[in-house]
Amino acid sequence: MPTSVVFIPFSRELYSDIVRFSDGKVSPEQLAETLVERWIENSVEVGGEDHWGDRLGAVMQKYAPALYKNRLALAVAEMSEFNKPLVWKEVTIPQGSEVRMAYGADHHYAKIQGGKIVDASGEYSPSEWASKVAGGTSRNAWRDLWFRLPLTKDWVPAQTLRSKKGQETNA
Repeated sequence: MPTSVVFIPFSRELYSDIVRFSDGKVSPEQLAETLVERWIENSVEVGGEDHWGDRLGAVMQKYAPALYKNRLALAVAEMSEFNKPLVWKEVTIPQGSEVRMAYGADHHYAKIQGGKIVDASGEYSPSEWASKVAGGTSRNAWRDLWFRLPLTKDWVPAQTLRSKKGQETNA
């Protein structure tokens, strides 16, 4: 069954010049289709949302499949990096866990994201965050930090997590 086509008018002179100057080697129809496909590929690569809105993914998948696969792979890589747990010595604390530290009369809070402790001012290792909360003084993060794992309600001292991991290793 033949492919359905649409005719897009452009001047007869331009059409004839393309055929004449290329000695018939260039098909104006194929040239137009190729240029439109390249325009679509370029438009999805640079600011595609401007032209395609929420249909950008569908356009990419159909007309720029290699770019779609690359962007999908990049998104998966970014998500896996974002979902990376905090690995602290022998203890692994899942992404999304909350962390707190009491210092002075205040409790300070942060979250585990991308394998780091993240608060409003940046990303930190446990010892860096404990020191930051304590105004730059040296702290024992195992003693000072408490964690609340996702889907739990109880805060657990870091030292307890460390002790439990040590017991599992020795068992």
